[in-house]
Formats: sequence, C-alpha cells, structure tokens
Amino acid sequence: MYIRKEIRDFIARMPKEMKIPKHWRKFVNENDVEYNLLIKHGKESECTNCGKYFHSEQREEHWDICPFCKNKYRIKRSNLKNYFFLYDLALIDNIDNKIVFRYFEIRRVYSNKTRRFKDSVVEYARIIPELNIELVNDRFFKYMSTERVYHTKRIKKWRVFTGNYGLGQYYKAIYLENLNEKVKGTVYQYAPLQEAINYLTLKGKEVNFIDLMKKAKYSSFELLMKADLCQLALECPEEFNKKGNFEQRFGVGKEFYRFMRKHDISYNELQVLQLIKRGNIKIIRKILDMSYNDILDLKEVSQYIDLIKLEEYAKKQEYLSLYNYLDYIRNMEKLSIPLTKKILLPENFRKAHDISVKKVKIVENKIIMKKIEQRYEQLEKNKHSDNVFFIRPAESLNDMKEEAKQQKNCVYKNYSESYAYGKTDIYFMRKLEKPNKSLVTVEVSNGKIRQKYQKRNQMVTEEQRKFLEIWEKKILKVA
Repeated sequence: MYIRKEIRDFIARMPKEMKIPKHWRKFVNENDVEYNLLIKHGKESECTNCGKYFHSEQREEHWDICPFCKNKYRIKRSNLKNYFFLYDLALIDNIDNKIVFRYFEIRRVYSNKTRRFKDSVVEYARIIPELNIELVNDRFFKYMSTERVYHTKRIKKWRVFTGNYGLGQYYKAIYLENLNEKVKGTVYQYAPLQEAINYLTLKGKEVNFIDLMKKAKYSSFELLMKADLCQLALECPEEFNKKGNFEQRFGVGKEFYRFMRKHDISYNELQVLQLIKRGNIKIIRKILDMSYNDILDLKEVSQYIDLIKLEEYAKKQEYLSLYNYLDYIRNMEKLSIPLTKKILLPENFRKAHDISVKKVKIVENKIIMKKIEQRYEQLEKNKHSDNVFFIRPAESLNDMKEEAKQQKNCVYKNYSESYAYGKTDIYFMRKLEKPNKSLVTVEVSNGKIRQKYQKRNQMVTEEQRKFLEIWEKKILKVA
C-alpha cells in the first residue's frame, strides 16, 4: 500500500515513546473503580476496591453491592487464581503541531496473594485526525477479527494501520486536563473545543473526540459555535465552510438568524427552513415527521406544492406518505394531466392514487404493446428453422403472456418491458409440427444467447442445444 510522503515523514519524526501527563496515574485509578470483584470467604465478602469485608448471603458468580464503597461487583471464590479486565483509555498529545490521539490498553490482573488487581498500561495506537491516519506499534497484533496488545515489549516501530475495518477500539475515557496546552500551534488552536464538550455533556450526548476533531478542523466550526448554532457545528460544519454573506452561507436571509439561534436549529431543520422560508419550528418539525426526515423527497415535492399546505392536507389523509404522494404526482405527469389544485390535493388521496396507478398501467401497457410489435419487425430477420425446429422473436405482449403461461416462467412479468425498450431480445423456439406449443424460451443479449430453458426452467436437450448453437453462429453473429 502506498503511503504519502507527508505521512512517512511524520512517522519518521514522531517519537517512539512519549511522556505521560502529570496526573495520568490518578486518571487511570479513577477509571479502574468498576473493574473489581468481591472475593467470597464463607459468609463474608472482601471488596478488591476498598479492601473491606462485609457479611453477604449472595453466592459466587452473583452480584452484590459493597456497603462501604457503594459499588456493585461480581462475586468470586476465595481460591480464584486467574482473572483480568481489559479496557482502553486515551489522551490527547501534540506531535509536530498536529493533534494525536494516543490509545492505551489497561490490563487489570488479579493476584491471589494480595487479593488485589494490578494494572499494566500499554500504548498501542495513535490516531491523527488532520492526516486521517491510524498508526499502530509492534505491541498491537491483528489477525482476522482478533485483536491483541502485548504487555511485555518495548516499542520498536510504528506503522500505518491498513486493516480493512479500522482499529475498532473505543476508549472508556479520555484525559483532557491538558487540552488547551496541547492544541497550541495546531489547526485546532482557536477552535472552541471545551465549549463543544460542555454542550454535548449538557445535552447528555456521548463525546466522540475523534469525530469532534474531524469537525473542528473547519474554520466554520468556530464561527458556528460562537454564533450559538451548535447543532450545525457538530453535525456538518463542512457545509458552511465557504465565503459569502449570511444568505450565501445558510441559504436563508439574515432575518432568520435569531430564530435559528433560539432553536439551535439542526441541518435537516435548516433545509426545511430554506424550502418554506417561515420561522416556525413546530411546522418545520411536523414537515420533517411527515417525510421521515427525507430531505430529497421534500425538495422534489416542494417544486409542486407548498409544504405547509401539504402537511395540513396530510393530517386528513390516512394513506398519504411522501413516497406515495410523489408516486401519485409522477403518475399524473405520465398521464399528461395538468397539476391543478384539485389534482394536487384530491378529496380522497388513497382513491386518487389507486386510480392513477391503474391508468398508468393501462397507458404503459399500450406503449409496451406497440414497442414489442416494433421490436418483432426489427428482429424478424433472425428467424431460423431446420427440418425439426424453428425459432422466432416474440410477436406481441399477449404472445409473451401465453409463453409464460405454457412454460410456467417469468418471461412476461420480468422481461416484457426490457424487450420492448431494446434492453434484451426474447425468442421462442418450437417444433415445426407444433408451432403453437411452447418448447424453449430464449433470451439474447449483444448477439449471444444468455438464457435458454424448457418448461419450468429445465435445461435444454442436446438436440435443442445443437440447433440453438447453429442459429447463434449462422444468424445472430452475422446479424
């Protein structure tokens, strides 16, 4: 795999081992708390977290709460020999003025002698959002879907991870005590990262820092956060990373800014606002609910009818969905019916939709019938016969329907339209003595036989195969 020179140079300058921040050990200990056990000694349990004993009637392999540290842990026997927990932590660092996420695996191993857990902390991966790369060292090993981190080696080498699905690790927590210091000199120096973290925390949302950094590298991220348009900043700042006035950037006039800020508008909500040009969050959200957040369908429908009117109309119609409404509109256009108000908002939508489907089917069948007759005239020159068999193209839509009925196949249902519009060629092979009895249905594509089957899709006989082979060689290839 080719690796860009910029990345190769970065790895060459990158230290193999780096310093750990001042309060890292405290951070690890704070995240260790849930990874403990209760060791059963008769009627008493010992907590490996606080080291205290308490009376317990619970049996091994059940769960109990330590009354001293108030934590819930699994109960194990006192003769427990081997047990360990694995989890990941991360921290942010700065290498060559680029933010680096450093991943650490914490392996907590139980000691039967001390009845306590001891941590082994190993760095195994680094992710650089700005370069969009994942690096792993020689302590990390991946085979198929199995991932391992060795806790016995010193780091010798870092390389770009080229696995199919990415690292797949998710850190339990990330060390942020030194965040402001680490972003200095990077593209994130002025990005309001702490404000974004506070916003996500307040909303009860998970803080995915790698995703956050991918958003924060756009200059529009800072602009949106400072404008109190936080959802837009955290959803898709790239959509607004362009020059121009307010309307050129957001697709609506500046008079809507106060409304957008008040409701911390999302990108989908903004797109509806662009369509209806009305600052009413209830209506915007009702329109989104009506469309199941399908913005593309909303944009298409808005070319025919005001979305606010459609939303009000939809309340009175049981069958109406945006998909069905578009289907109905397209049917009206196929039938060349003017889209008047009465047509756009029929009294009974379900009935009007069903009628439109039937009418279109009739019209399309007439078109297909005519086109198949034209196709027969084009392919009639490819007729062929010997003293036993003959083969001819399908003559009409009814001809294909009869073939499907006799052969118990799908030639009428699945191939009529393709045949009519020249996407494939359909031929019927029969015996000279029984010209009206179906024998073999043949599909031809680009002058070659693609399919050839007898009744119920059975394989052709050797005699039939030879006839078709001669026909393909003498007639189709010449044609």
